[in-house]
Amino acid sequence: MMKNTLLPSLVGVLASLFVVWWLHGFLLVDSCLDNSGTFNYETNLCMDENSQLIELTTSSAMLVTYCIVIMLVSLLTASLIRKTFKI
Repeated sequence: MMKNTLLPSLVGVLASLFVVWWLHGFLLVDSCLDNSGTFNYETNLCMDENSQLIELTTSSAMLVTYCIVIMLVSLLTASLIRKTFKI
């Protein structure tokens, strides 16, 4: 009988959420710099040279990228955990 547990899947989902959280921060800073702004890491705001706030938006391409990253990271992490611990 095959032992089936949700632990590898749960760890995979948590890992993928952490990766997307990091990726989102990276892409926001990159988008700010692409718009000739400066990113304030203390306030997480993007400012232009006149200290005006630059509003950063999440594009559809970014959302699709996040979905793909979530699926891939969660599946790979769960698979690695199952193989490593023979679950």
